[in-house]
Amino acid sequence: MPRIGRTIFLVASLVAAVGCRRQSEVNFTQWAHPSDSRSDGNGAFAKLRSAGEEVATRAELAAKPDAKGRPTTPLTSRTVYYPKQRADAKEMIGPCRAQAIQAVRETVSFQYTPTGLSAPPKYLSGLRLIGNSILWDEEDAVTNRDFDHAIEYCGSATRLGFALMGGGANEASLGASLINQARIKMIPIMGSLSALQLSKLGAALQQASVSRPAMQVSVDNELDNMLLCLQQAQDAFASHKLDSLQEKMGASSKDVVDQLKTLENDPLKGKEIFDWLGNDINNRADYFRKMVKMPKKVGLPPKFEDKKQYRMLYRYFGTNIESLVPLLQSTYCRTQLFILDCYLKQRLRQQRDLPKTLKEFSDTAVLDPYTGEPFYYLAGSSSYLLYSAGPDGIDNGGKPGDVVLEGTVQPH
Repeated sequence: MPRIGRTIFLVASLVAAVGCRRQSEVNFTQWAHPSDSRSDGNGAFAKLRSAGEEVATRAELAAKPDAKGRPTTPLTSRTVYYPKQRADAKEMIGPCRAQAIQAVRETVSFQYTPTGLSAPPKYLSGLRLIGNSILWDEEDAVTNRDFDHAIEYCGSATRLGFALMGGGANEASLGASLINQARIKMIPIMGSLSALQLSKLGAALQQASVSRPAMQVSVDNELDNMLLCLQQAQDAFASHKLDSLQEKMGASSKDVVDQLKTLENDPLKGKEIFDWLGNDINNRADYFRKMVKMPKKVGLPPKFEDKKQYRMLYRYFGTNIESLVPLLQSTYCRTQLFILDCYLKQRLRQQRDLPKTLKEFSDTAVLDPYTGEPFYYLAGSSSYLLYSAGPDGIDNGGKPGDVVLEGTVQPH
């Protein structure tokens, strides 16, 4: 081989060797372990999970092909339920609903295991259908002015919702939906409830709230899940298995996976991007954990290092907790306002004077999750205004921008 040819060959071999070494020597950060679990759960959780799994299994078995051989959607996967489907769902749920309601009357110690990029646990779809069946009965009771049963169903749905707050974003989102729907269905009849019924409703909501987990539990759990998602994506990137990653993430993730593919020949850059995502997820989780625990002392959020080219990756992997925390705060806040509203309305039904302040209630009952301070309360002789400062923490006198219970007429 001519000398110049040997020189070119040696240089090319050296470059290739350096490239291979560079690829293999990249030490990616370890973000999570698939087996991580924060709690072993307890008997109440085991009964709750069993009820959900049983309903999900029954729904799968009942989803037989139609007359033309086309697959049908399981009842647990539907978003709209017509009267016949509601009746079918209640029949299929059977005793599983009573089992779930009995479980949440105890203190549920949630066993949370992050699922990462895999589908949510099977029992959640079953518990969603059980929760919906309770809400349907509450709706029917309100329509039929069967207020005592409406109160019972509202309390059961709220208990189930708060039990689910012990999980991550999937569980907490379902829990918040049940709690908020149960409350909203009761608002139109609040003016028709007797003093005794208002007392029963307030007590049912209070009992449902007693064992609710602190908001930071959901934040910590979702942090574990987000880091597992990031770990799974990073592992696929490092092992050149991005096609299998897309199969796992689904068709909607194509653009995200395509962007990761642009980095395959530059593993150091890939590590930089994964470290950017992981560090930001951890920093923001720490901020939001402090926000929900001590809102007065949290300060400003961490500065975001914007990598414009990779915003799509950030939106996919890094924003779950930012969406979760406002939902938690709003749900906890409106539940507390609802409980106080029951007791204040009870006073009016009994033709007793309204309290001048909220001091006769416990400190935890009047605490605004947004500020860590008591709710704002203005009382007249026969009316009152009760409200939260809301996400910005600024007292606007109950005007739009503050958080009030649905149905409250806000001053302008």
